Amino acid sequence: MSAAGRIAPPPRDGGLYLHVPFCASLCAYCHFHRTDRHDADLRRRYAEAVLREFSLRAAACGLLTGPAARRAATCYVGGGTPSTLEPDLFAALLAGTWGRLRRRPGAEVTAEANPESFTPELAAAWRDAGVNRVSLGIQSLDPAVLSRLGRAASPDDARAALRLAATTFDRVSADWILAPGCRRERLRAEFAEARDLGVGHVSFYILERHAGTPLAEAVSTGRLRRPSDAETESLYLAAREDLAALGYEQYEVSNFCLAGEESRHNAAYWRRAPYLGLGPGAHGFWGRRRYANHGDIERYLDALARERLPEADAEILGRCDRCLERIVLPLRTREGVPLADLPAEPDWLARGERDGLWRLDGRRLRLTGRGLLRIDDVEAALARIL
Repeated sequence: MSAAGRIAPPPRDGGLYLHVPFCASLCAYCHFHRTDRHDADLRRRYAEAVLREFSLRAAACGLLTGPAARRAATCYVGGGTPSTLEPDLFAALLAGTWGRLRRRPGAEVTAEANPESFTPELAAAWRDAGVNRVSLGIQSLDPAVLSRLGRAASPDDARAALRLAATTFDRVSADWILAPGCRRERLRAEFAEARDLGVGHVSFYILERHAGTPLAEAVSTGRLRRPSDAETESLYLAAREDLAALGYEQYEVSNFCLAGEESRHNAAYWRRAPYLGLGPGAHGFWGRRRYANHGDIERYLDALARERLPEADAEILGRCDRCLERIVLPLRTREGVPLADLPAEPDWLARGERDGLWRLDGRRLRLTGRGLLRIDDVEAALARIL
């Protein structure tokens, strides 16, 4: 295969990801690295540790700071719930990490918030700290769906947060989840309302069941009916149509936007751009090296107290892994991949097209809606034939 002989280098501009592990309460479906057991002292210790991690990584890599530093084009503060941090602590965290990097003019700086903790005072403080894009965890505007998900905010809280975000920031994103109880007509109305409120970007996720979560227990005990695969596919494909009719173009498996409103940070992941991940459970990618930090906050804090990088895992990607990433990551997007980069397997290509998983568009392969839903299966099939 042609890609085996040439692996394009990732873009030179990099990004920064900051993971804030704190939440006011835990949602029934969430499996991310987060905790609802925290106080002002723990939040302060966390912020000091992130700044220490940045210093350790900067000392080990001359591309982060100094004359030879690469430019940073995007910053994303996720979680958890970044809006649980005190505004002055948030500003210090951003200044001590993002503020120490060589930044591209007009860089994108995104922070996530939940509606119930997104106040006018916090929004103003974030804007003053340099945030220019906000992502709100709406998930639904249906009270019954929100209750099943264990969300703290009401639909009215969500609407107020969206209005506040749209009047404070130029760019606003909102998350939705395809959860038990979702109906097409209700979703269509919610997306239309979001557009009218000023939302330029929608992330629409399929709810996954993860062991150990209250949602998984409710499904396993029969207290909650999980939609069938056919029902999920029907709703997902219908939502794609309804978002497109509202002007939101799908540019990645779970991401839709109005013209010019793509998340530049997330798009950089699919282009294999380098990014620095800081905080408990954060991941990073630089050169051929990928790493994952300890998700447990006490292990994270302890490693940094001993002046050690808080990594739980790290790997150097081999050529086969890089070839697979170079194909699979852009496959998640509307651009797809050049046919020249794929294995010379005519039967495999024809079978996937016949099954409606992808279409051959000129010299590129692009996944259909059904193919995007089955991206994990497509990746596994590619791994077998590479």
